Amino acid sequence: MPPEEAGQAVICNLMATVKYFIVTIIFLTLTISSIAQTIERSFSGWWADTWWTFDFYKDATYKRVSTGHYGFTEVKGNYKISKDTLQLISGFKNTDGTVNEFYLLDKDSFLIDLTLLYDYRVTNDKNTLTYISRKRYDALKKPNQDSISYISKSNFDSLVLYSIRQLKTKDIDQITDKDHIQIIKINNTILMSHDNIHNKRFVNSIYSDFETLIKEKNYATEMSKKYDWIPNRGMGYYFLKLQVEFGGTPHFFSRYVVK
Repeated sequence: MPPEEAGQAVICNLMATVKYFIVTIIFLTLTISSIAQTIERSFSGWWADTWWTFDFYKDATYKRVSTGHYGFTEVKGNYKISKDTLQLISGFKNTDGTVNEFYLLDKDSFLIDLTLLYDYRVTNDKNTLTYISRKRYDALKKPNQDSISYISKSNFDSLVLYSIRQLKTKDIDQITDKDHIQIIKINNTILMSHDNIHNKRFVNSIYSDFETLIKEKNYATEMSKKYDWIPNRGMGYYFLKLQVEFGGTPHFFSRYVVK
């Protein structure tokens, strides 16, 4: 074989060998990572007059059982873990919202449902059937109180009209958390403008229709029944799950700045 062809053959073999090693390393890395991202642990807690237990296994499967007022139920499926977030891949649908897709692993001692916000404690002989679940609002990302949501007048009016349809066609419990936040921010924006005698931007019929619906729905009182809250400055509400203020003297993060 001529020297040039021999050299090319050596280079080809070397490249093939390097490629093989790279593929092997990637495969082993993914395999090790997959194995590492599972747990063998149980978490339990009591809420809604029911005892709930999650069992997670090394083969990336889980089981959730309930005992009590909700009934004797069993849910099974698969899960995966990314950093401190545990995601259920299957089994969480059609459970009346008692099992949800995402959970937070808090210091290996608690499992926090990121939808309901109830927590479950690692189960052992000392706390079996004794731990009362807490609402873990501390797991939510805290808003920047000085963050500002700028919006054009036309877009603001579109949000107002959409919110009016929501309030007209749905009960408070049927409106999503996202839409409640929007309704609250609109309400705060309009109310804050009333304190500015030079601001006559929110005086036409759609704004008065919106404010009328807020009163007719008894919105503040009904929302205070639906969501846990604490007083904000100005003695309004700070809804903990929604991380938004209603009434009082809301910070910028709880209203819009209409350009």
